[in-house]
Amino acid sequence: MTLRVLIFLAISWLWGCAAEPLRQSAWPETLPFPAEFAEHYRQDRRNAEQQSLEQYLTWVERFYQGWELYPTGWNRISQDLAGKITDPGIKREIEAKLRRLGIAIAAEWAKDNAVRRITTRHVGIWGNALQKSAERAEIAAIIDRVLDDVDNLLNNRIAADIITENRFYTEEDVLNEIN
Repeated sequence: MTLRVLIFLAISWLWGCAAEPLRQSAWPETLPFPAEFAEHYRQDRRNAEQQSLEQYLTWVERFYQGWELYPTGWNRISQDLAGKITDPGIKREIEAKLRRLGIAIAAEWAKDNAVRRITTRHVGIWGNALQKSAERAEIAAIIDRVLDDVDNLLNNRIAADIITENRFYTEEDVLNEIN
């Protein structure tokens, strides 16, 4: 009986090892390496009880590439923002920050709804602020503020409900631009 259990465990382990490379081989080249996200997944046991690695990585892909419900993914937002920067040195710095920001957000947002600390609402607020920052030539400053939000949220230094629509640009700011 013990031998059967050992054989079952060995086969299960080998199957798990074989399944991940299959997923990685189909991983889009325009996304950060999946191993980085798999490590985030493995570090959160509560999330692993709620969703499989395959499900988690699917949500990471959707974050970067978009999907039916939100067609503008992080790749497009990042390209649009970086495309507004003309100075090559500043552009490289912005691209590096956007890459770091995308990984931090995606790694948490892709988790099961019951576990994650970054919600779709947060992603929308930050995305809108970043797009507005391009219109106002404030990309670098807003990226830094969003990076701070993400870091503070993930390290429990701020509550999730602190991040609201008016955190970056108030309705009054938008109305003043129209008038």
